Amino acid sequence: MPPLAYDDTSVALVWKKPTDYSKVTDYNVYMNGVKLGGAAANNTTNSPAKPYIDQFYADDTAGFHTKVTFHNFKVTGLSPNTSYTFTVRSVDASGNESADSAALVHKTATTITNIYNVATLGAKGDGSTLNTTIIQQAIDNCSASSTSAYGCKVLIPADSATGKIFLTGALFLKSNMTLEIADGATLRGSTAAADYPLEKGYQLYKYFTNSTDDRRPPSLLNALNPARMNGSTALTDHNGYDEARGTFTNIRVVGTGTLDGNGWVRLSDATDELGKALPQFEGGSASNVASKGLLAKNQLAATGATVGSTAHSNYYSNRRSSLATFRGVRNIYVGGLRVINPAYHGVMFLESENMVFANTITQSFDVNNGDGVEFGNSDNAFVFNNFVDSGDDCVNFAAGQGADYASGPAQQNAWIFNNYMREGHGGVVAGSHTGGWIQDILAEDNVMFLTDNGLRMKSTPATGGGARRVVFRDNAMRNVGTKNTVTAGGRSFSNNTEGNPFIFTLAYTAGSNVFTNASTAAQFRDITIKNVTVDGSSTSSGGEMIQVDAYDGSDSSLTFAASYHENISFDTVKFKYVKAASIDRLKNSSFSNVTITNSSATMWSVTNSTGVTFTNVTPAP
Repeated sequence: MPPLAYDDTSVALVWKKPTDYSKVTDYNVYMNGVKLGGAAANNTTNSPAKPYIDQFYADDTAGFHTKVTFHNFKVTGLSPNTSYTFTVRSVDASGNESADSAALVHKTATTITNIYNVATLGAKGDGSTLNTTIIQQAIDNCSASSTSAYGCKVLIPADSATGKIFLTGALFLKSNMTLEIADGATLRGSTAAADYPLEKGYQLYKYFTNSTDDRRPPSLLNALNPARMNGSTALTDHNGYDEARGTFTNIRVVGTGTLDGNGWVRLSDATDELGKALPQFEGGSASNVASKGLLAKNQLAATGATVGSTAHSNYYSNRRSSLATFRGVRNIYVGGLRVINPAYHGVMFLESENMVFANTITQSFDVNNGDGVEFGNSDNAFVFNNFVDSGDDCVNFAAGQGADYASGPAQQNAWIFNNYMREGHGGVVAGSHTGGWIQDILAEDNVMFLTDNGLRMKSTPATGGGARRVVFRDNAMRNVGTKNTVTAGGRSFSNNTEGNPFIFTLAYTAGSNVFTNASTAAQFRDITIKNVTVDGSSTSSGGEMIQVDAYDGSDSSLTFAASYHENISFDTVKFKYVKAASIDRLKNSSFSNVTITNSSATMWSVTNSTGVTFTNVTPAP
């Protein structure tokens, strides 16, 4: 049971695959000894990702791709405050079942009766009335006497009398509460910079991220310690940084409504591979934010900095609000929402524990820096059943930079599965902030389509730390890192940027961040890639199928030696229509059962490397 992944009438179950799952095609779930059904069929009903994954395989007429399995199940129609016993059985292609898994006994929540409907409290859903004060008062009152996430609920309704679009500035959630955005309702951010008071915002790291002013305004939704907000000073006290965990507990943000950051000008909708409307937004940049931004434009204008100046560039990197920033939360569930159009990042979890991001729809393409979901220096994350069409990385992990984070805290323990990742700079991404280590990540049974990169690890030598103990298995990728035009669902699509299905690079940039260099170069090690398929569709565009580069020791500003990436394993990986690998400074790594078709005869360039083995690789290096 993922943290808080239940309510009074439903529960979400997840399970790890058995050690040998080679013959498993599905899983059946039983409740109190009675079969409820299969996971695949259940996901067809409940997961926003599943219909897109089905279309992906319908287009794979040659049967090239690894088939994902679904290892989650939503049980509905339950009674409140009632215990149920659940078991899972794996199923093979003939319908044979395994024995039961270990049993999970779980009690549903009591029905929430303490509900703060913001419309009945005076909020107007007309899309123009600012409702910040009313909604914030509802949050404060709701949490004041609640002792669990199910003790009270603030409801954003699709109200027939007052409207469905509730405009607000920054809101600050508290412990022991649920915020629900109802089906058909929208919680939309104001475009006025003053509605996101800088003094109530935060700073990302314990060092300064630029020399001008690295304070960030609050996001549309926040969990931020009032005692560790920015205050009114710029670079003198760094009060906006807070590394404490457990400041907040037990927060649920749910519903099937929309969280709209109102960050950038909306373009005409595109049509996706299922024939559905897909929102598109201006990409934007520091140079054109005044013409393409909404909230982003007004927040940059409020700084008064001259466009093109260093200050303006530094403000652009910090002064825009994200959709959500949850910091120092223990036990938080974000599920079911449609999240669109952030001025900056999407949903961010910082210094938090026991986090769930599930069953959501992210539509932020092509918002500059518009990541889907990001985890920073946090522990124990579940990311599943999401559709992510992102303006930046789909799922990203970060852990600070330099000597300040040499002893952590690490970003660790994450499970990413059954997601459909579409567009965006990378599918599953570690970095570029790797100082405290990004570690113990399992990404499996995901599908990626049109992302610029697939598994992306990026840092700089001076950042230090790195990523380790990462397993990337049973994933399928199509047109990742290419500009090739392909047909999906009977429609034509192409990517807009070239990249790599797999990239492990230190040739990145630290930007304007001001930190003390680490004592050793960043490194990517102990990485397992297994049972993955990559179809580039054509070799007319795209980057290397695998790119590896470490630190060559040539930077005179650094005091440490050259480095290698180490113990990277590719096992049972199929490529077609890809470009040759470029591997530099890799050691003690293996490539086995790797097959490359419809590409050139020479597919490997390996330099400055040692202890790298190739077994049953076609074509051989």
